[in-house]
Amino acid sequence: MKHEPSLSPRRAGNHCVSLIQRHFTAAWYVLTVIVPVILRTGRRPVIFSRFAGLGDIICTFPAALELTKRHPQAVFIYNCAAGFACLPAMGGVTDRVTSCPQIGLVGYWYRALLAAYYNFGSDDDNPHADQKELCLTSYARRQGVMVCGEHPPLQINPAVLAHVKTRLGKTGSGPLILIHPGPTWPVKQWPDEAWAALVRELKARGFENIFQLGAGVNHYANQGAAETGSVAGAVSLVGKLSLEESLALISAADLLVGIDSGLLHAAISFRVPAVGIWGATSPKFLFAESESRGFVVSTVECQGCHHRVPRLHHTTGCLHDIRCLKSLAAADVLLACLRILEPAKT
Repeated sequence: MKHEPSLSPRRAGNHCVSLIQRHFTAAWYVLTVIVPVILRTGRRPVIFSRFAGLGDIICTFPAALELTKRHPQAVFIYNCAAGFACLPAMGGVTDRVTSCPQIGLVGYWYRALLAAYYNFGSDDDNPHADQKELCLTSYARRQGVMVCGEHPPLQINPAVLAHVKTRLGKTGSGPLILIHPGPTWPVKQWPDEAWAALVRELKARGFENIFQLGAGVNHYANQGAAETGSVAGAVSLVGKLSLEESLALISAADLLVGIDSGLLHAAISFRVPAVGIWGATSPKFLFAESESRGFVVSTVECQGCHHRVPRLHHTTGCLHDIRCLKSLAAADVLLACLRILEPAKT
């Protein structure tokens, strides 16, 4: 007879304590969030939840907006990491945002207090799933609604945008160019020397207003990421702007050049021209064809390994030393940028 391994007394005790803490957090959420909403409005709330990165959250908005039609009289709450609390209102979903990691327990044990609970997931969450559709439509399909594959529009508070412009001060003439090298998983990052070459070539062609965006590796979405330095020739705003301020600046840009990240999703949502740089991941699973025409995708045979079954990489490394991005020439990215910038310049 096969015996299942048992937890040691210490591990079993730690597990028990963790479980109690999780249930306490869920109960506290109900007492401090759900019950007050019901008492104030006389209505049970609907909870949307996606505890992931910026881009993932944006991609849930079309499904969330469709789901609101099922509950015309409900109060809506979006649950996400605290660092992304500004997003649901920008997407027109709700201005009620919470950050409770144990929200799944709320949706299960206290469901009677809710009008509905929607925990968003996509095929990309499962490394063993054969991904065949956009994450954006996958979020919707899993909740029983249909959406188009394009990113939803986002709206920036004009006061935030005015504040950011004031902080930047006087800039030179010409298009506003933003670059986002990371930090992110090492298998998504374009080499530092390639970024420096791109900025150098852009400035040689008279494009002077180049600013670098980014957050530190200690940010929620960057856990496990590789650090990135300041790109020579670009004005670094890394760690100097809040997320909402960074998004406001993107909304006013003429071009964003970046790796696969939430800021790239934001640029597309603002309808800002963007050049995405792609290696381990593939834009065809994250952006509609109409949105990705300016992107530059590596041509190595193992490109897009993140979406294969089994996945051929780890977030921290690659069997082929990330040759997809290391072999992607700055000249190719420059050409994609110039297709956008040259008409804007004239």
